[in-house]
Amino acid sequence: MTDLLARPPSAPATAPARSRTGTGLSGLDLAAVVLVNLGVIAGMWVRHGGTDQLRTPGGTWTAVGQLAGLYGAFAILSQIVLISRVPWLERRYGMDTLNHWHRWGGFTATWLLLTHVVAITLGYAAGNRSSVVHQLDQFLFHYPDVLAAMVGFAAILAVAITSIRAARRSLRYETWWFIHLYAYLGVILAFAHQLANGADFIDDPWARAYWVALFAGAATLVLGWRWIEPAWRAVRHQLRVVAVRSEGPDVVTLVLAGRRLDRLPAQGGQFFLLRFMQRDRWYKAHPFSLSAAPDGRTLRFTVKALGDDSAALQSIAVATRVMAEGPYGAFTAAKATRRKVALIGGGIGITPIRSIFEGIERGPGEVSLLYRARDREQAVFQEDLAAIAQRRGFDLKISYSRPFGRPLDADPFRPDDLLAVIPDLAERDVFVCGPPSLLSAAASGLRKAHVPHAQIHLERFDY
Repeated sequence: MTDLLARPPSAPATAPARSRTGTGLSGLDLAAVVLVNLGVIAGMWVRHGGTDQLRTPGGTWTAVGQLAGLYGAFAILSQIVLISRVPWLERRYGMDTLNHWHRWGGFTATWLLLTHVVAITLGYAAGNRSSVVHQLDQFLFHYPDVLAAMVGFAAILAVAITSIRAARRSLRYETWWFIHLYAYLGVILAFAHQLANGADFIDDPWARAYWVALFAGAATLVLGWRWIEPAWRAVRHQLRVVAVRSEGPDVVTLVLAGRRLDRLPAQGGQFFLLRFMQRDRWYKAHPFSLSAAPDGRTLRFTVKALGDDSAALQSIAVATRVMAEGPYGAFTAAKATRRKVALIGGGIGITPIRSIFEGIERGPGEVSLLYRARDREQAVFQEDLAAIAQRRGFDLKISYSRPFGRPLDADPFRPDDLLAVIPDLAERDVFVCGPPSLLSAAASGLRKAHVPHAQIHLERFDY
């Protein structure tokens, strides 16, 4: 590994105090809520004759279709709640974990809804002794709101297809995000047909009230935390771009200032969704991590040109108004359970790592940073990191994968190399952020170096 700076003589820590953002949720609370609702749905289905139809022609298909439809709708609502930005969920689990659950919940919901469409059609066709084509025609043109529901299902299916990794890699973030908005349209279009045709809701006002409450609750969370709360904060804080500074090739730091920023409960390692209030950009929110510890006066973000919008931000005009949603993310020093901490960052993942490095409440020798960059030109924040290390008495080590324009064979995350740099690694909490290849290599090396799983904290940059 190539040293840029070894730990200097001890210096007093000067990091500002940060309040820990906690939540009363335990790890089982969310699972309990889901299991209770799954049980209520199953009981509702049994109460309205779900098991009785198993003895009728096509009844098994119909029963499977009904349950799949109910659980598919609940899965869709659960997805919406997971990405509603509700603080007590986001603080407990972190946005990257919620997004991961949201993604797999989406695939689950899509398969359930597809099962619902196929099984209900086969069951009704068998019960009515008609062909599948005739039964589809009956559903679409003679059952209330079913045609709208099919359009909604097509929208949800399009969202699921574009969420497959191969499809995502071929789409720009902006295109993927725009297609995802159709999921809301799909939910709205599908809701009415459930109440109009569902055997569980037609003659049971309590079941209807329960189902309406689920949809209304999800809608309230989305409207409140994804629209009303950000709009209120925009009015309150009046954020604007006050400085734009180049950090390296296609990388700039944006400094935002506004009013009452000391009231924002932001911590190093967190991120905001930023909307730059320009004619062609105001409706698109992009996630950017804090690249400096919040000081109550400014918010600093460092942006690499990875897409059309992030490329345009390389030359954003000073005084541009900004709407910020957040702070989000549980990748903060508050997750540490040990006094000593190790930070590992690479690529644009050094952004949240830098903000933790600057703001963490630790003394000399208690924090070590390993920074993996392509080469010296690509290693942003070198002077900043050196100054922080000098001031705080922290360790800083920078290595390069292509220092002379060609790849090195050495893997800096091999357990022997990690332990050579940080001998007491297993006694530390380790925070890792960077591209997928770095996360995979670092996590593997840390496990082989006998760092307990509970002490490894990862931040993934994907969507």
